[in-house]
Amino acid sequence: MGKSLVVALAVVVAAMAVVKADDVPITDKDLESEESMWSLYQRWRHVYGAASSSPRDLADKGSRFEVFKKNARYIHDFNRKKGMSYKLGLNKFADLTLEEFTAKYTGANPGPITGLKNGTGSPPLAAVAGDAPPAWDWREHGAVTRVKDQGPCGSCWAFSVVEAVEGINAIMTGNLLTLSEQQVLDCSGAGDCSGGYTSYAFDYAVSNGITLDQCFSPPTTGENYFYYPAYEAVQEPCRFDPNKAPIVKIDSYSFVDPNDEEALKQAVYSQGPVSVLIEASYEFMIYQGGVFSGPCGTELNHAVLVVGYDETEDGTPYWIVKNSWGAGWGESGYIRMIRNIPAPEGICGIAMYPIYPIKSCPCPITAASAAA
Repeated sequence: MGKSLVVALAVVVAAMAVVKADDVPITDKDLESEESMWSLYQRWRHVYGAASSSPRDLADKGSRFEVFKKNARYIHDFNRKKGMSYKLGLNKFADLTLEEFTAKYTGANPGPITGLKNGTGSPPLAAVAGDAPPAWDWREHGAVTRVKDQGPCGSCWAFSVVEAVEGINAIMTGNLLTLSEQQVLDCSGAGDCSGGYTSYAFDYAVSNGITLDQCFSPPTTGENYFYYPAYEAVQEPCRFDPNKAPIVKIDSYSFVDPNDEEALKQAVYSQGPVSVLIEASYEFMIYQGGVFSGPCGTELNHAVLVVGYDETEDGTPYWIVKNSWGAGWGESGYIRMIRNIPAPEGICGIAMYPIYPIKSCPCPITAASAAA
């Protein structure tokens, strides 16, 4: 069996085996002794061992257990606090330090802000946009694919860009396609598993286009159709064939005015899902559910996708943010992040570096035009 097929099967199995942080609850009794804590750790390993974030060999158990104990105590103490808007949980990152976590699972770098790029384009909802409504969710309008998992590779920048392109393509064509992050990782030159730049990945989408992900795309007959090999969480030599359709291109991309949450809200509604950078903090790493309100700073290190916004029943406004750490993290792969805070950069810097793609052509690029 080839390496790519083995990795593809592993990704499928991992995607099917979705677990939640509340599958491993913590009680006061779990923290009473070293033995009870070890029992909790073993229960956690039983749930997350195959899908967790660091090697689970015997030699590593001791150091992993020490980190796990510290995280478990922090989670338990945090969740007992009154008045918090969110909860933490023993997710698949629960035996990692923040430094270990950010080295493997973040990796976005802010690049230059240069305004509208490579064209003029037009807002897909220009005729009906006006003022943004109080709530909007692109998942309800067929513009958001399933939650994906970048694995232990700092390729979040590729996922954020590809998913933004998936969104605008669905808005313009009515056809929601799952596109290839592996192609962007391999071919764009925008970064690697140590990190990358969303703006440069958008440049690649404009110039070259992105084709379908082999693993999660329905089969299409025709010898000229090309599906990029499934995501492998490692950078490989580029295997993109520009002469074979379908290739989804965008016309251009644009930066939202930085440090302006109202401008970001308008862009999310009138343009489509927006790629943003944030700082993934310790609490963000082990987030379980609710409206995340920090603590976090503005040292941008992680790329995610804003797919909508809303507010809670008690009137707390929030962003709906799609992550790329699998459906077992957070709220089925999503996080709600508090909106309209006093700081202009927004929670975790969410309003500092937003970019949305622009697509005016209502159809995928054909093989013939791609060759031309």
